[in-house]
Amino acid sequence: MKKSERKSSTMRSRARKVARKRVVCSSKRRRICSKSCSKSKEVISEKLAALKSLIPGNNVGNGSNGIVKVEQLFQETADYIIVLKTQAVLLQKLIEFYDHGDEGSNNEMQHQIVQQHQS
Repeated sequence: MKKSERKSSTMRSRARKVARKRVVCSSKRRRICSKSCSKSKEVISEKLAALKSLIPGNNVGNGSNGIVKVEQLFQETADYIIVLKTQAVLLQKLIEFYDHGDEGSNNEMQHQIVQQHQS
């Protein structure tokens, strides 16, 4: 065998060994990952269930595709947060309105608003 043939043969042999190591390492990683991934999936599922229980109405469907269900849950959560923020702002405005009710100009405005709501 010539010198160049020996080098290429040796290089191919090394490449095969590296490829075998990669396969073995890859399978080990898969086993490790599958264990940790299953735990992660369980934790995520528990957290999604807890989030789902916090949303009133619970209109999130039980479709066969979990991704759509999760996306819908996130959308409903975002909508619910907006509703809560709106309620908080409204209540704050009502507090401000009634706190300043003792002043003369605001008292007139309160009286007008009460009359509008009564009619």
